[in-house]
Amino acid sequence: MPCRSRLVLLAIIVAAFVAAPAQAKKKGGGGKGAAPSARAMSELAGKFKWGMNPEQAMKVIGDTLHEKYVELVKKEVDVYKQDQLRKEEQDELTKVKSSLVKFDGQKTGWDSSIVDKEFGQRNNESMLVLWEKDQKRFLFFWNDQLYKQYIAFNAEHPVFAGKTFDDFGKLIQNRYGQAEMKMAALRTKDEVTLDHLEWASAGDYTLWAIDQSSFYGNFCLKLLQTSKVAQVDRARVEHSPKQGTRNAVIDAITAPEQVAGDPNADVVDQITGRKAQRTNQGAKAEEPAAETGTPKKKKGGKASDPLDGMNL
Repeated sequence: MPCRSRLVLLAIIVAAFVAAPAQAKKKGGGGKGAAPSARAMSELAGKFKWGMNPEQAMKVIGDTLHEKYVELVKKEVDVYKQDQLRKEEQDELTKVKSSLVKFDGQKTGWDSSIVDKEFGQRNNESMLVLWEKDQKRFLFFWNDQLYKQYIAFNAEHPVFAGKTFDDFGKLIQNRYGQAEMKMAALRTKDEVTLDHLEWASAGDYTLWAIDQSSFYGNFCLKLLQTSKVAQVDRARVEHSPKQGTRNAVIDAITAPEQVAGDPNADVVDQITGRKAQRTNQGAKAEEPAAETGTPKKKKGGKASDPLDGMNL
């Protein structure tokens, strides 16, 4: 993304937290979500296109890394440091390639993780992991075709620090329009809890916002290929063992049933005020967590945009 565009995007995000009016929580609320523009969804998807196979996705990643390191090498006059940069480029690409996992029924490091509800076993599904600035991007494939992206932001990033999922939801809605609150009923109690925020489909894109801050220290966005979701679900019923579909907060409470609306005015506050934990919980021991260090500040003293590393 050009520097000018990144600064504009940063200004939009900061303004969202400072100026966006608080949205009143009403009993029985949760209106129909508005459809973001197809262009906005395409930007969020970055350079990854629906239907790409893993090799094509890795080529996109490799080309993007090469562009970055070519510029870094040009700016470095020391030959030894130039060689170090070239090695870093190869190491990053190798890291992504080695992250490819096929869910063929064998145990993986992702069976108890932030994405453990995002794949099915024995259903010709696979996943690539891309470590970006301030977030992890998970690319999910079915029949070797990209159909879903799951982006886990670091909730301790300066823009998000001290914020609840309610705050995060307002930020994202300020960019993509109003979302619908999807609730989950608790079978053991006469209560509901927030499952996710969902936007109406735009083109072949459907966007969700999910709170994983209580257990994994992340606010998450899930981008789905609308035309493929039902097909994948039907195939899982046929090929995959029965599995849950909820997030960690809900799984920790009970097995829920999803319902529409927001009959509990304070339900968001009930589930977002817990201490954040680490992103890589449940992942393979050798797989590092998403970068959690405080990012460098841009001119003017503002923290970098948490969406900066998404290559919009």
